[in-house]
Amino acid sequence: MARKKINSAPWRDDAIEAVRTLRAGGVILHATDTVWGLACDATQPEAVKKLRDIKGKSNISPLLVLVADDGLIQKHIEVVPDAAWDLFECSDKPTTVVMPGGRDVDPTILGEDKSLGIRRVEDEWSMFVSRGLNRPIVSTSANKTGASTPARFCDIERDIVNKVDFTSTHRATENTNHKSSFMVAFDKAGRFSIIRQ
Repeated sequence: MARKKINSAPWRDDAIEAVRTLRAGGVILHATDTVWGLACDATQPEAVKKLRDIKGKSNISPLLVLVADDGLIQKHIEVVPDAAWDLFECSDKPTTVVMPGGRDVDPTILGEDKSLGIRRVEDEWSMFVSRGLNRPIVSTSANKTGASTPARFCDIERDIVNKVDFTSTHRATENTNHKSSFMVAFDKAGRFSIIRQ
């Protein structure tokens, strides 16, 4: 019954096109589980470069990724601390967990200690796209570096809209009050600190 529901979901064709675009190395514009964002396949360096160019973001700035399933977290982090799993399971809001030992992604998105920020998404559209791509998805807010994060699709600069390869229509007419994710960072010793509330 759940399969039939997804097959008939009004956002399904939109999500399929997003997957096709990501697989082809494109950059998409979409409503995330937090704010409107730019996204690309985290394993394709040229796609990451294009996303950075659209945003005007430095090549040495780390970028977080979205995944739908625990298997991708395990695949792309050398050792996932037990406390990180607790955060993924127990958090009642979108949570990004930064962990050392990121691997098998474009190295320019990694931070110190090869750290990689990962958010496990829960909304249906993002889960569908993540599972369709089956690779981590780079995600960053849909604004130029230094500019305000747009609260609604209509607030996104036209220059950004014109440069992406696909713009999702899912939730494009909604007035959302979504905020950036809660963010926690772990060090190599397994200790964590809150980066953003």
